[in-house]
Amino acid sequence: MNMEMLKTGEEFTIRALKEKENPMINKLYAMGVKEGGKAKLLLKNGRVYLIKLGNSRVIIDRDLAKFIEVAH
Repeated sequence: MNMEMLKTGEEFTIRALKEKENPMINKLYAMGVKEGGKAKLLLKNGRVYLIKLGNSRVIIDRDLAKFIEVAH
């Protein structure tokens, strides 16, 4: 499942990061987005997603979100 299918307030697990050879994946790792991590979708607004990872809040745009596979 991808992040577009999530509803605001839903908690999810980051199942996989696609296309690991893509330089964009390094950006996700730098923001703390890692496989197996628990997160919560706080806001979905147009092209951006605000997610809570641990004690941090991260904004990810749709271009980065397409690399993230999630599970409930």
